[in-house]
Amino acid sequence: MQIQNVRIVSNNISFGLESLPEDEVEQHLTISASGRGWFTAYKYANGYGKYKICRKQQLAIGKPVAKEILSLFSQFIDSNQLNYDATDIGTWRMTITDVEGKSFHFRGSLCGGVTVGDVDLTYYLCKQIPVDGLFVFNNSVMESDRD
Repeated sequence: MQIQNVRIVSNNISFGLESLPEDEVEQHLTISASGRGWFTAYKYANGYGKYKICRKQQLAIGKPVAKEILSLFSQFIDSNQLNYDATDIGTWRMTITDVEGKSFHFRGSLCGGVTVGDVDLTYYLCKQIPVDGLFVFNNSVMESDRD
C-alpha cells in the first residue's frame, strides 16, 4: 500500500498534577510523501484545551527518507498491532492516509512499544526528523537515547 501522509498527535497530559502554563503538552507531526513535514508543539498556557503554540517548524526531510518512513507505516497497518491504553500517561492518535485518500486511524498511550518488526517507530522517527524532544509514541525518550 502506498501512503500519502501520516499525522501523529501526541498529548502528554495525564492524571495527576496539573501542567504548568509553560509545559509543552501536545505535539502534531505530519510527514508527507513529498518529502516535507510539519511540526507544531503546544504549551499548556491557559489550561486544558486552551493550549498555545510554543514551537512550529516546517521540515524538509527529502523524498527518500519520507518514502522509507511511510513504508514503515504501511507495514504498521498490515501488522494488526495491539496498542496499549493506560490512564496514568498521555496518549497519541495517528491518521495514515493512502494515495487513494483512504484513512486509517489508530490510538494508544505514550508508553512506547509501537514497532514494525524490530524497528521502534519512536526512536526511528526521532533519528530521522530534525526536531528536539519529539514525543511521537513515547514521551519519555531521552535526548541521549536518540543518538
